[in-house]
Amino acid sequence: MTEPFVQPEARTVSDRLVMRAVLLGDRLDHRHLERAASDLVDPIQLASPDGRIVFVFRWGAVVFAGATPDQEREMLEKLRPLIGHPHAAPVEEVAKLMIGSPEDGIDSGGVICLVDAAVPRLAIVADVLAKSAALSHQEATLSETLDAMEPVVGSLRARGRLAVSSRSLKRVIGASLLARSHATARVQVDDKPDLLWDHPELGRLQSRLGDEYELHERYLALDRKHTMITESTGTLIALIEARRSWALEAAVVALIALELVAGIYELFFK
Repeated sequence: MTEPFVQPEARTVSDRLVMRAVLLGDRLDHRHLERAASDLVDPIQLASPDGRIVFVFRWGAVVFAGATPDQEREMLEKLRPLIGHPHAAPVEEVAKLMIGSPEDGIDSGGVICLVDAAVPRLAIVADVLAKSAALSHQEATLSETLDAMEPVVGSLRARGRLAVSSRSLKRVIGASLLARSHATARVQVDDKPDLLWDHPELGRLQSRLGDEYELHERYLALDRKHTMITESTGTLIALIEARRSWALEAAVVALIALELVAGIYELFFK
């Protein structure tokens, strides 16, 4: 088994860093990636001999700190074969970091100010950025789902009938449920990172960043939309099933009437 590479401190040519989170897919198989010699479990820090910091998340995100565009592209190409259900368009979240601030926080321009570039402190920022990217992906997915439902609801309102099949609606429900499952079971947006158990002093930084990126509020808004989509599509499916039931009853009545007409014809005209 390869010995873990001892990760150097984050390179700070100046007192500024750029951190970029990229959501690549639904999961990332990290088992054969070389890890840095750190105690991080989630996110996982990868070994990197050139001074950059790279974190990966099992649910499909990677975060770079202090990496050049060429270094990012090289790592992304290495990770792509390990991504399960890759997204057609990866979602990014970028932040500027100021290192050497008297205290951790965020200035009026949105720059994240950090006391130092210690790996645990950068991992907290990476966790928030990656979750924000995941929320952005969920928001875009739900917007597409709502756009797909709009013609159905419009047809029901304007003409009083549905112009869609139950199979199509069930696909909408499936997409919504899959999105909710990904947001809750895998990404766990609303949960505190395990890193805080070993570094409780970083809890205030995590809370500030969570408020800045509105993680909790966005998560609750998505949950409400998931519930609305599920309930709305359930109602529409019930209407379709009722329509089918009415059509079946009408067909039975028509057959009975046809048999009565045939019987009367046989009785009186033959």
